[in-house]
Parts: sequence; C-alpha cells; structure tokens
Amino acid sequence: MNGLFSMAAAVTAVLLPPVLATLRAHEGCITLPDGSTQPRYTDLLVTIRVQPASSADLTQTEGLNQSSDNCFIYLPGTIKGLDRTHQFGGDSLIFDGSEWLVTGQPELWGGTAWCKLLVTRQLP
Repeated sequence: MNGLFSMAAAVTAVLLPPVLATLRAHEGCITLPDGSTQPRYTDLLVTIRVQPASSADLTQTEGLNQSSDNCFIYLPGTIKGLDRTHQFGGDSLIFDGSEWLVTGQPELWGGTAWCKLLVTRQLP
C-alpha cells in the first residue's frame, strides 16, 4: 500500500507539495514529585501534504468550532485523533511556524499505510 501512497503523492505533488514537519507523538504522562502530571512527547521528522479544509468538510465534523483554523494532513503511517474517552491522542504537528493539534482521523488507508488527519492550529 505504500507504493500506492507514493504514486498518489507523485501525481498530486503540484497541488499538494510535500512539507517537512515535526510530529510530536504523545507518549503518556509522568507524575512529578508534587503530584501533578506532565505530558511526554517524542519528536519525529515527517513529510506531510497539507490541504485546506472546506466549509463543507467542517460542517460534517460534529461539534467543531468553525472559527478555528483547520486543515487536512495526509501522512504515511497511522496517527490517531484526540480521544479523551479512550485516553489516547494529544499528538501534534509543527509546520509553517505553528503547532497543530491532531483533532481527528477521518480516513485511514491500507491498515497502517497512510492516513488523513484533521488538525487545528493552537495558540502560540
């Protein structure tokens, strides 16, 4: 399936050029001596494709505040969106001078080959 992603990426490179980004993968939390918790992250360099989210895409995403800055990211591999109920997520991508929280994973192809992510720009 990675071959399919590579072919699709080559064809769409003019419309969605590759962007170098840092993936901050959430690795859980550690408990500090005072009892508070602090998240742990692992930073990985990745190549992504960025696509603006249309208003139709945003209205299909339940409960999303449309005043926020959102876009879609295409990325080889599997990244999960934020899910507090199941206690996973919290991953973010850093590109274009901003940090973007992964808030959803609307599509996944080939099991773990590549995915489409919904990301929301975070305040500096």
